[in-house]
Amino acid sequence: MRFRILNFAWVVLFFSPSGVCADDVAVAQEPVVILLSLDGFRHDYSALASAPNLEQMAAEGLKAQGLMPVFPSSTFSNHYSIATGLYPGHHGIIGNAFYDRQRGQTYRLGDSEKITDGTWYGGEPLWVAVERAGKRAASYFWVGSEAAIQNIRPSRYRRYNGGIPNAVRVDTVLEWLALPADERPSFVTLYFSSVDSVGHRHGPESRQVRDAVASADADLGKLRQGLAELPFETHLIVVSDHGMQQITDEAIVYLSDHLNLSAWRGENRILPGGPVTYFYSDDQALIRQTADRLGKIDGLKLFSGSRPPAFSMLRAGGPRTPDLIAVIDAPGYISISRKGRKPPPGVHGYLPAETPTMNGILYAVGPRIKAGSRLPVIENVHVYPLVMALLGLEIKTPIDGRLAAFSSALED
Repeated sequence: MRFRILNFAWVVLFFSPSGVCADDVAVAQEPVVILLSLDGFRHDYSALASAPNLEQMAAEGLKAQGLMPVFPSSTFSNHYSIATGLYPGHHGIIGNAFYDRQRGQTYRLGDSEKITDGTWYGGEPLWVAVERAGKRAASYFWVGSEAAIQNIRPSRYRRYNGGIPNAVRVDTVLEWLALPADERPSFVTLYFSSVDSVGHRHGPESRQVRDAVASADADLGKLRQGLAELPFETHLIVVSDHGMQQITDEAIVYLSDHLNLSAWRGENRILPGGPVTYFYSDDQALIRQTADRLGKIDGLKLFSGSRPPAFSMLRAGGPRTPDLIAVIDAPGYISISRKGRKPPPGVHGYLPAETPTMNGILYAVGPRIKAGSRLPVIENVHVYPLVMALLGLEIKTPIDGRLAAFSSALED
């Protein structure tokens, strides 16, 4: 009797007890990448609280000493920098709130009309690049994913709802990845907000944050278990947009103590952002007067819109570039008035290069990630070329990130 040696893929097709079908075998040869953000997860949280699943990822793959956010170290600017590989001055989302002179409009977190308008967003986010390449992308929350950027949205996405438990988000992502090959995404974003929310309310070194870290890590474990049961390999990258800093009441700066706020009404705008505040005005005398008064405050740095700092990548005189930027050193906070709401115990937004507590996390596992890889603190714009490389896609638009930042951690 003669026997014929079969190709391994066909052996899997006909004899696998899991019932893997032909399209699953084909897709098994293609890379799948999941990008998970743990908002507000500081670089040292895994040492302060129980995070066994993150530590397992570190043992099996890559861990960076920290992921440095872009300026400002806020949620919207950093999530979109991770998604585009660009600094905010290049992709346009320069904070959680900013003014655009050409539009005569203000973009701010919570304004669904602006958030879902794709014309506010520059660059080519990962899901757009994936869809353009003929693959499918899916997003269970990410800044920009609800908008039609370049008239493209992910094949599957969700409108943001912070009330949905992380476990439900994980279940949905796993359902997406279990779809037939012609519907299954090659790239998925996933977002947990719980650690950030608790860090703001209770401060970064609180018992509540330790509990939130343990809970988010457990949800990560649920995701990893589900990924391990899929009939194909995946790459999982876990990041955070920024860290968290405990503020002190003594270091709070109240603008009403130093400025005539009545002059900052109407067309003259103050857009607060915790440790950073943007000032917009065509009245140059008002800008000079404001800078003179605020310049006397210890620990407060001022930057002119006509000569913005190099690290911001803002264009001098650009339509979204503030006329004056104020940033306070940690553990300070900039508040409009003593009559307003008391600042939260935990905040972010400081100058990343000068404030280590702003550093987030970066872990990665998968077939192309070398086990036990360790990297120093790296900038988050480098995540974009890593994802594109793992997907086997060519980068066709200019970016600020560099794949070389991961050269020591990647298998050939």
